[in-house]
Amino acid sequence: MCIWYKHATVSQFIWEESHEFAIASREEYTQCQEVAMRITGAGWTDIGLQRHTNEDSFAVVQEGKEVERQGACYVVCDGLGGAQAGEVASRTAMETFVAAWSSRELSAEDTKQRLRLAVHEANVVVYRLSLSSEELAGMGTTLVGFVPHAERAYICNVGDSRCYRLRGDVLTQLTEDHTMAADMIRQGLLDPAYAQNVSERNILTRALGTAARVEVDVVSDELRAGDRYLLCSDGLWGTISESGLKTSLTGGSPEEAAHHLVDLANACGGPDNSTAIVVDVQETAGLVD
Repeated sequence: MCIWYKHATVSQFIWEESHEFAIASREEYTQCQEVAMRITGAGWTDIGLQRHTNEDSFAVVQEGKEVERQGACYVVCDGLGGAQAGEVASRTAMETFVAAWSSRELSAEDTKQRLRLAVHEANVVVYRLSLSSEELAGMGTTLVGFVPHAERAYICNVGDSRCYRLRGDVLTQLTEDHTMAADMIRQGLLDPAYAQNVSERNILTRALGTAARVEVDVVSDELRAGDRYLLCSDGLWGTISESGLKTSLTGGSPEEAAHHLVDLANACGGPDNSTAIVVDVQETAGLVD
């Protein structure tokens, strides 16, 4: 199943799936050109070449009754903690986020608020679980989520898992990292060219599940036909150059691109777990009576 968002080229006419046709003022329009944006995505993850466990988790949710009611969602989590704790944290956060987003009981006025509530629910569950045993104490995870709604993409993030958009030949990072190095760059204390080589790049200033409350960044982006979005863990973007990311995102299906990106991270040494979700925005057009 794919997700469709539709609008008409006539400004008085707006249509969204599961809603009735509505003409705001000029009811004499009996036929207009309709443009449909088709959203499809796929993901892949790998343990890498130097780790014993895969602490990354991801979900591509674009089928089923919950999607028809609440909309699709895509999420990547990168766990942290000793032993198996990071794996538990990322999987728990991913599952809780998806369940909260899909729940009809999640009360919010708009998409941004729904995302914040879903992240906060995931944070509470992971945090409480971390207090339940010594083995899980101090565990946490990053999270980056993507949901399309009403011709816009909404992206939330905590930590240093990222969302990029490829539009034409321009690759843009849409999220801000929550790391000490990123803070230093924003304060003018560190040249971005050297950020990859400093230890502060690996020190998170925000993580999900390490405290009772967490601050969430939420941004929105206009969906345009031909856009391609990438959600990924730092094992991917920290290993592959920006030019390598852009080249790998050019061409092929979302599934092929996700596989290629993870394979490339391993070809570059595979120092960490790596995960990629690739989401495409495609456009179809037709006449609607």
